[in-house]
Amino acid sequence: MSYLFLVTIGPVQDFIASARRTRDLAFGSWLLSELSKIAAYKITELNGLESLIFPAPSQEELLRPDSGFIAANKIIALVQQAPEVLGPLVHDAVRTRLRDIRNIAYTGVPLGEKQTIAEAQVDDLIEVLWAGLPFEGSPYRDARKLLGVIMDARKNTRDFAQVTWGSSEKKSSIDGQLESVIPDSAYYHPGASESERRTKLRDLYELYGARPAERLSGVDLLKRRGTTAFGTHFPSTSHMATVPFLQRLKVLTGPQFTQAQKAWKSYIDVVQKHAFSPKLEQIPNWYPTHDLLSGYDGSMLFEERLVDVLYAPGVDLTRDKKFQEARNALQAFYKVLDHEFADLGFARSRPDPYYALLRADGDSMGAAIDAQAGSGYQQHRAISQRLSSFAERVKQIVSEHQGALVYTGGDDVLAFLPLHTVLACASKLAEEFEKALREFAHLQDPAPSLSVGIAVAHHLDSLRKVRQIVDQAERRAKQVPGKRALAITISKRSGESYNVAGHWGELDASLRRLSVFCYNQIIPAGTAYELRDLAVRLGISIDETYISSREEEISDRYAEVIRWDALRIMQRKLYVPLGKAEQRQAEAVEDFFKTRLGTGQASYPGGEHIGPLIREVINELIIAQILADAQRQATPTKEARRP
Repeated sequence: MSYLFLVTIGPVQDFIASARRTRDLAFGSWLLSELSKIAAYKITELNGLESLIFPAPSQEELLRPDSGFIAANKIIALVQQAPEVLGPLVHDAVRTRLRDIRNIAYTGVPLGEKQTIAEAQVDDLIEVLWAGLPFEGSPYRDARKLLGVIMDARKNTRDFAQVTWGSSEKKSSIDGQLESVIPDSAYYHPGASESERRTKLRDLYELYGARPAERLSGVDLLKRRGTTAFGTHFPSTSHMATVPFLQRLKVLTGPQFTQAQKAWKSYIDVVQKHAFSPKLEQIPNWYPTHDLLSGYDGSMLFEERLVDVLYAPGVDLTRDKKFQEARNALQAFYKVLDHEFADLGFARSRPDPYYALLRADGDSMGAAIDAQAGSGYQQHRAISQRLSSFAERVKQIVSEHQGALVYTGGDDVLAFLPLHTVLACASKLAEEFEKALREFAHLQDPAPSLSVGIAVAHHLDSLRKVRQIVDQAERRAKQVPGKRALAITISKRSGESYNVAGHWGELDASLRRLSVFCYNQIIPAGTAYELRDLAVRLGISIDETYISSREEEISDRYAEVIRWDALRIMQRKLYVPLGKAEQRQAEAVEDFFKTRLGTGQASYPGGEHIGPLIREVINELIIAQILADAQRQATPTKEARRP
């Protein structure tokens, strides 16, 4: 007898979200994929590769440990074993793989009596649930729906057992729930000498992967010490923010590169001399960077990150001689760069502190799969194969845009990207997704599409906060009527945020056009903020979460005046003084804003009130300016020359 068999592995969101560093996030995603792969491999070992419906890899080898294939946490298969026989076998395979990964991670880590607690925390981490039902000729769509109902019932009847490792010990500083397993003896105590403190700090970082103030649970330790397919390093948010600047450094060749390299080495030598650990942050071998950095993470380019490297408890680093020496060495490096750039005819530059986190998800994929499932499980398997093919393309696309992929499983994508490539990368992902699923479009209306949320944040912002922002952006994209949408949120360090959302082919086209205007410096940088001042003076709320009835009344009465006043500001920016911008370019910008503002029309594109339109224009302009600034840094023009 054949059975339809479903396995889920979790928890997903809570485990992945518990991350302070990019490596924590990447490892959590990788670990869940590895466990899903071993579950799928166990099924194929007993039933063959063709038994898998989702995922549907092209080769069994892709399900082997440490392969590049990424599997989602849900597996559907058509099997020959009774579920009560196969389920425990899959469960045991997952547990064995988890313990193997844990044992490798804990090798050489002195946990003492807390070793048992750490292992128990990891054992208690993953929940493997399975369900099955006979499948003999019944319609696949109906069987699949019933299987989903059975799994939901199983999830609602979980077994809750009292933990055996709970205590009143200090908690993890990352999730705040699990007990810390790093022995107290690993931390320095008040009154310790400077030499003892430095030794403790070094060992804490090198043995446990912990920063001075961090308390790590067994799960946290697994993330910090685990060995993955992508190695032991992952680009930091700081590094991702520096990528446009690193791209700029590629103009340095020959003597200019040699001088810059000497200055960089001098700076690194100073930092290594004073750092609490000589193991400075590195980027992984698979991620390309400029030769100048010699494999060091771009965080070394930010003065504010020196505090992490030169940690000295109870010392005011702004007055500390070691910190001053390191900071002066960094400034000396930048001074050399300024000189070499000036000789080449380029302006001085510093890394921008902002980066992007991208999250994408297929639109109405449940409906799409249901539509295919109506033709049998073979059609569901066919769409799974296309999703696997798309996932492989995702890796290439993110890499081509100088990003770092965290996860891609089926129609789900999470990746870090630099600002100068994020819009192009998002657009390419949406295009490739639609191309991959084009042949299935005839069974569904609308056709399968991809919605993307992008968060642009400061490199020092909490990773948890940034993930919340990108989740909100993705939800905003999903709320666009008909979906097939893009949403971007800029979260400024000052606390301000700017949001835009719209359909592919519209919003992205508008942002590209505006970015070109800003890149060529036709639109002055302060234009958006002057438009914002206009909106505030006229009682229009800049915060889209609060729109008063008074604002709507103003919008109804003075909409035409507001549109023309906004255009007047733009015209003054373009034409005063005369000759400020080339006539043809200025007219192109003016025409763009006339269309965008709907001047001279009985109604404008965007809705009933002028407020939403003004907010959209302001936010699009601010976002376009930020993207254009990153592009100008990555591809400098020879406009600023040294006298």
